[in-house]
Amino acid sequence: MRSKQGRDAEPRSVIGWDGIRFTVPGDWNLTGVSGDKAHGYLKVDSPGTAFLQVKWTDPGRAAPRTPVQMLERIVRRKFRREATADGPPDLRGMLDAFLKDTEKRSRKIGASFSCKVRPQTEESDGERIALHFSWTGSGQGQGKVWHCRICSRTVIAQVVGQGKDPVANLAARIFGEFRDHGDDGWNTWGAFDMIAAAPSDYVLMAHKFLSGYMRLELTASGKGKIVLERWGLAHLARRKFSLRDWLGQTVGADRYAAVFEEVTLNEHVGVRGAGLVRSPLGVLQAVRDALPSLRPAVEYEACAWECDETNKLYAVQTWQPKASATIMGDLVTRCECH
Repeated sequence: MRSKQGRDAEPRSVIGWDGIRFTVPGDWNLTGVSGDKAHGYLKVDSPGTAFLQVKWTDPGRAAPRTPVQMLERIVRRKFRREATADGPPDLRGMLDAFLKDTEKRSRKIGASFSCKVRPQTEESDGERIALHFSWTGSGQGQGKVWHCRICSRTVIAQVVGQGKDPVANLAARIFGEFRDHGDDGWNTWGAFDMIAAAPSDYVLMAHKFLSGYMRLELTASGKGKIVLERWGLAHLARRKFSLRDWLGQTVGADRYAAVFEEVTLNEHVGVRGAGLVRSPLGVLQAVRDALPSLRPAVEYEACAWECDETNKLYAVQTWQPKASATIMGDLVTRCECH
């Protein structure tokens, strides 16, 4: 959704992904995303020729896939204090390689290339060290590369456009509000007029972007799974179903023999359902997904509501181990529908 602005202010859209969060002009949209918390990339396009690219890396977050990698992670954690004493990564080396690739692309089409790099600075009250850069060639770009001492991420981001695009102004506004990690243990997930949040230890397993539909599936070892969904054109998506029937049949709460009740969700009339994973196959899958934890996520909870102001439907589902403190209330509250 559009971030709240004054009457005369430019509408802004929130983009949030794996702890990355920033705002862009209201008519810009996420057009590409890949990777995970350890290594990721996203692109946001304007309706014209300007666009934003963001790349991030944090090797310490990469999931171990072999016994050797698992051992390396244990050693890294055990001696983390000594490891961090080595200092931040070589930002200038990373930036030089990035600009060299940019220059090659410009030379291929016969364009001249020039770039400027400003001296390294500290930002955000010492949280970051950063290098700002600009270039001209096959277009123009302005960006920065930085390392965050809090989350250990290294990020390189740039706004790119043609001669008529106000690249400098766009970059100043976007980077001035840019966050590279979540707040209070929660990460924002925002795109296509949806703003939601999940605990930062949940990782994205799957996502789906379709016309009028968005779905995010996140999991955390030993804690369970979260699914966040949003449908556009609610009056068409729900058709003649009651909200209870829609939650049970379309979203799938009936599979868990859910018991439903009417509740108020984000100032709207909504429905909440609670049930259990009961089928043998479902329980086996929950046990497998929980490993190495021995606490399968078999307690199911779901909430759904229709936002009249935006004509959208929202559904939030959780699967958690038995006797876990529910996080549904926080998930719903942090899902901004209007």
